[in-house]
Amino acid sequence: MGNLITRNFVTSVDRSQRMAGTPFDPQTSVATPQGSYATVHYGIMIPGLPEPFRFVNVIALIGQPKARLFANPHLIKTSARNTANLLVGTAAATPDHFKGYDVKKDCEFAADGSKLRFGNDLLIEGRYPTFHVRREGHNFNMVLSLQATNKVAHFANMISGLYDHWSLLCRYTGALELGGKATTIDGLCTFEYARAKNVNLPLRFFTYHIINIDENTQVLMVEVLGPLGMEVQRRVYVRSLDSHGGIYSEGFDFTIHSREEGAVVSPNGDRMRLPKRFSWRVDGDDGSELISLTGECNGDFNYGMTAGYAGSYRYTGHFKGKSVSGTGYIEYIDLRG
Repeated sequence: MGNLITRNFVTSVDRSQRMAGTPFDPQTSVATPQGSYATVHYGIMIPGLPEPFRFVNVIALIGQPKARLFANPHLIKTSARNTANLLVGTAAATPDHFKGYDVKKDCEFAADGSKLRFGNDLLIEGRYPTFHVRREGHNFNMVLSLQATNKVAHFANMISGLYDHWSLLCRYTGALELGGKATTIDGLCTFEYARAKNVNLPLRFFTYHIINIDENTQVLMVEVLGPLGMEVQRRVYVRSLDSHGGIYSEGFDFTIHSREEGAVVSPNGDRMRLPKRFSWRVDGDDGSELISLTGECNGDFNYGMTAGYAGSYRYTGHFKGKSVSGTGYIEYIDLRG
């Protein structure tokens, strides 16, 4: 009963689930922080890549939020609003994969978000539906072209515009370069955007997973918890190139069966135990199992997924009654102590 009451309350302040199945509006803002919006996030995530990469993520945060779960106060030298951070991650991590920036001195941001330059480390350019990403001059570099669909997953759409967060299904082509050797890649990825007003959301736990079931279908899983384990969101999103798909929460379960040895300590001083082996599942609209996976992490977590970690895992399981396996992408932050 408690979870039902909590879920009903969250639904009353977050309208994201009601937006399921609605095509993406091309006029949706992807602007940098302005006005009452103190923090903006841009993200590009690619799961299921070949060795040694396994995954690629570009996670940018412009303006440090008040929410401790996502903030990096250790980077602030002038002000929270003038501090950006960037993760360019892969399993073949390099020492410069995470970095902080003085927005005024180090970066070049177009107000409408059409050009985002983080020092000499990364350039994102474009407008919906086409985006380009370039990183050069490092041991790990990339050139990517993204073609976004109108298939959008809304993670948050809070009343009064307190916090909005959405993810577009995209097709990508490009090349990754490691130590001077290039690898051509193509497939499904995400382009994500979030914006938040300067409020402190008391979130304590976050995990986000991306699975490309096949060349057409993508599955997203999200669990967010507040104080005392309060359910903020437990959802699985299914979408494909030819379908807006759906949102599923009945029978949701995410269970960690074992953890990595020892705790990690973030640059902010937060200690957490990262998962090693876990499982997650959810039921479909008809009450039967939609997806059930068992995953084992590859030991390639990188810090910089805001104030947490991101990596990959090997998974096996079933989706709509058929066996599936592959390499998934995981983000993980746990401040529960």
